[in-house]
Amino acid sequence: MENREYQLEQDAERRLSRVAILVVFSLTLVMMSVNASSLLMEAARDGREINPLFPWLSEGTSAFYILVLFFVLLKVERRFPIEPGHWRQNLAIHAGIAMVWSIVHVLAMGLTRDAIYPLLLDWDYRFFSYPGPVEVFLYEFRKDLVTYTLQLMTLTALRTIEWHRMEAAAARRDARESQRLTLKCGGRVMHLEAEGFRLAKAAGNYVEVEFLTGTHLARITLSELQKQLTEARIDAVRCHRSWLVNKALVTEIRPTGEGDVSIHLDNGQTIPGSRRYRGQLDRA
Repeated sequence: MENREYQLEQDAERRLSRVAILVVFSLTLVMMSVNASSLLMEAARDGREINPLFPWLSEGTSAFYILVLFFVLLKVERRFPIEPGHWRQNLAIHAGIAMVWSIVHVLAMGLTRDAIYPLLLDWDYRFFSYPGPVEVFLYEFRKDLVTYTLQLMTLTALRTIEWHRMEAAAARRDARESQRLTLKCGGRVMHLEAEGFRLAKAAGNYVEVEFLTGTHLARITLSELQKQLTEARIDAVRCHRSWLVNKALVTEIRPTGEGDVSIHLDNGQTIPGSRRYRGQLDRA
């Protein structure tokens, strides 16, 4: 069991890293292209002559080291994620790391430009000479702080998605193995016998789930609840975009005359059904 959980966590980390690299690399390259082409268009608009390589070298040297440093951020975020219970402490750690991240970025970018501009642009360039090293760093640090924050927010959002994905997968496994549903509301986690499920109704960001023993408000989608029920071998079907019902409890389906239906349950309760989901109710 422990080996399986560890493997699932490692798979989730690899999936997160792949998606994060794709997103960050794509956005960085798009921004580099937009900024470089904007410099070229502004020069043409103002009637200024400009070496067409300059904007691409200027933006490219920055983008290259941003992408290299992103691999560092991947490891740092994994060690210090922005998560409930530790976010203040870890945010303070990231503030310090962002300073070091920016120093490395500015130094690498500046030294690279100093080395290649004379060769490719015939320009005796000194990155830190004007207006001065401190001013140059502060100017670049403003932009680096935004970049670091956006990348950290991207990783935090993707990690949250992976956490929810893993929780949903674990709930489906538990439903398959123990025939119990896992429902959450606030800080509570409820494990309820799937065979007692009657129906569920969407209620904003929550779902009202009715069992033989009572009704519970849960933070879950109807689709995810249906997946758990299916794993627990309960034939729960969507009868309406806002309703899910245990098909075994349906005693009668009456047309309303407008293509929709009213669904009658074994206890006399009636719930709505829509033409969109009629096929699920009619199937054997």
